[in-house]
Amino acid sequence: MSRHQLTRDYLRVFRDTYVRAGTTLDARALAVAASVCVGDGAVIAGTSAAAVHGARWIDPTIPPSVLADRRSHQLPGLRIHQDAFDTDDVMAIGGFAVSTPVRTGFDLGRWVPPPLSVVFLDSLLAATGVDAEAIRAYGRQRPGTRGIRQLSRALDVVDGGAESPQETRTRLLLVGAGLPKPETQIVIRDSSGRFVARIDMGWQRWRVGVEYEGVHYWLEERQRTRDIERFEALERCEWQIVRVNSEQMRLRPHDVVARVRAKLRAAGAPV
Repeated sequence: MSRHQLTRDYLRVFRDTYVRAGTTLDARALAVAASVCVGDGAVIAGTSAAAVHGARWIDPTIPPSVLADRRSHQLPGLRIHQDAFDTDDVMAIGGFAVSTPVRTGFDLGRWVPPPLSVVFLDSLLAATGVDAEAIRAYGRQRPGTRGIRQLSRALDVVDGGAESPQETRTRLLLVGAGLPKPETQIVIRDSSGRFVARIDMGWQRWRVGVEYEGVHYWLEERQRTRDIERFEALERCEWQIVRVNSEQMRLRPHDVVARVRAKLRAAGAPV
């Protein structure tokens, strides 16, 4: 292939690594490109491994991460980690070496600062079914590893039931304010057992729920109508719902906490 063909038909991703023009460079594609760039001994890891395992919400602007079993020079646009790993920490997916879900969770909690680490861990748990306690047990076998305390704190608040980063951040806000950790994706039925709704998070004991509302709730009239009827049905089931949006989370998080605390207190919760 001539240099002209290369520059015309392909896009440079990393050093000596190209993809066909028009390829969508999402986090998964970048993970594979990073593995090709680093070469033999590279293991897709961290956020990149999470993307390969099917975790959502991995921003493709985050530099891909790989583990290397030998010292490798850092390359522009990549994060190469020389952390020790065993053969049991690696599996093959699509012909590429990828860290297992447990090892991926272990690295996410250490390498990514909170609260983003919890967002990614929530998504990893949802995508793979890996248990947070399995990741914690793996960490206990490596007590001196850098970042292990940060990992432990993240695992204390993870929940694979979160269906968006905003739901994770809402849950972390409430727990960080000292409220009981809520359950996620609660199915609510009426007295006859008929399905009424599934809410983002809440406390079944006190019939208090929290719903994060994205902008799509207000764009379509039909959606708004369903929304009104849904919350009326929840009221008939004696559930108190606190509705939260991005502006409140961004500008008045203390008000969000106060509203939820007031509902819980009125329902008899010791908060």
